[in-house]
Amino acid sequence: MDAETGAILALQILALCSIVAALLAYLMRQSRNATEEFEMRCKRHVLVTSCETGVGLQIALALTEAGYKVFAGWREPNGNSASMKILRALELRREMEKDPSCPAACEKPDGPSPGPIVPVELDPTREDSLHACLDAVRAKLPAGDDGLWAVIHTGGLALPGAIEKQTSSAWESMLRHNLVAPLRTARTFIPLLRAKRGRIILLGDAETSYATKAGTGLVAFSASRRAVEGAAEALRNELLASGVDVVLLKPPPVNPLVLYAPPILKTPDIEAGITSSEGTWTAPLPTYSIKNSLIPAITTPCPFNCYNMAVKPRLFCR
Repeated sequence: MDAETGAILALQILALCSIVAALLAYLMRQSRNATEEFEMRCKRHVLVTSCETGVGLQIALALTEAGYKVFAGWREPNGNSASMKILRALELRREMEKDPSCPAACEKPDGPSPGPIVPVELDPTREDSLHACLDAVRAKLPAGDDGLWAVIHTGGLALPGAIEKQTSSAWESMLRHNLVAPLRTARTFIPLLRAKRGRIILLGDAETSYATKAGTGLVAFSASRRAVEGAAEALRNELLASGVDVVLLKPPPVNPLVLYAPPILKTPDIEAGITSSEGTWTAPLPTYSIKNSLIPAITTPCPFNCYNMAVKPRLFCR
């Protein structure tokens, strides 16, 4: 090998080593940033209302897996509803994973531990319940912590019926649960959100609404969800100076009778005392809706005004 060839080879090796070093530095920085991001989330508290609904429970569990400390609203937090059974089974599973002598501990995936879920009594349709929940949340916040990072309203009521035959009381009930309740919730918790320059997350209607399909009998329900979207826009402008963001999530076209209904136990495992975390219930939202919409809406410093949860991740292929 002559001197010129040797010099070229040495330069190529040096360039390759530089690329490898830069890649390693980038990966280390990304890992450090991810760790710092998770640690930051662990210091933030969020409130998810109406966790007795399938969508509420799914969102609460997703946020605790992301590291947030979650106050989960239940009308009867000491009751025996399906959602509470699922939560208790999950908590028992986590306790088992902490025990090195338990086989479940060996199955625990690597990574940071999820944040806690703190059930609180809450009925968003009642002023007294909202204020009692506000006091309970304040009392359970750590010393020196005086605010919430987010309030996510997941309550809803869908009563199907042809508009010609449906009673006015059914319309009023849906408006109370779907429109008035989230506004009452926002009004109650704005002081805690202002302290953290946090955000209010509301669920609107799907881009291609399930309720618009012929024969669903969900005209009044659809009207109430679209009203939430208008309220979110107005509330966003009203709270602009306070630093509180208002974010709208547009769910995928899932049947609202499933979305806002209590979760259905997939097997009798929990009833029989079997605490396997697999196969206990079926979440109403697809995983990509949580990953690509809910998590960015919560974690991004400057969130979009609206996230379409029906948008799937793009796959780039050559």
